[in-house]
Amino acid sequence: MPIEIPVVADSRRGLRGYPPVIYKMNAAELVALDGGSHRDPKEAALQLATRNQRPVFVTMAEKGIVAAGPDGEYAHRLALPLRGPIDVVGAGDSVTANITAALAAGASLDEAVAVAIAASSIVIHQVGTTGAATVSQIASLLTQ
Repeated sequence: MPIEIPVVADSRRGLRGYPPVIYKMNAAELVALDGGSHRDPKEAALQLATRNQRPVFVTMAEKGIVAAGPDGEYAHRLALPLRGPIDVVGAGDSVTANITAALAAGASLDEAVAVAIAASSIVIHQVGTTGAATVSQIASLLTQ
């Protein structure tokens, strides 16, 4: 049986016209892609995942991340509380990288979102740098 390698698309210019791969976008990009017809990110993400037959991940700042699968699976986790000053540079890239790694390791949508939330929380607290989150840092937030 062939191994499926997750291919995740994330473009600040939007994902309109992209092939049906795993989409990762922010809430504004979802509204633009959806044409503004949905106000509920859950519904829009579920419809997009069903249409593309691939998962969709939507970052929503402090409201966290929603994920939808083509089979109707849905996950939503809120962002972790702030622990001081933040710098959001690199947070989106951290989310994309950690979702991709988690899915490649066989994680569920909810598990992938949990890992991405933890990684982005670590990255945003590294003020003045694009930041990185180590496995041990991510694990420490997941076990709290």
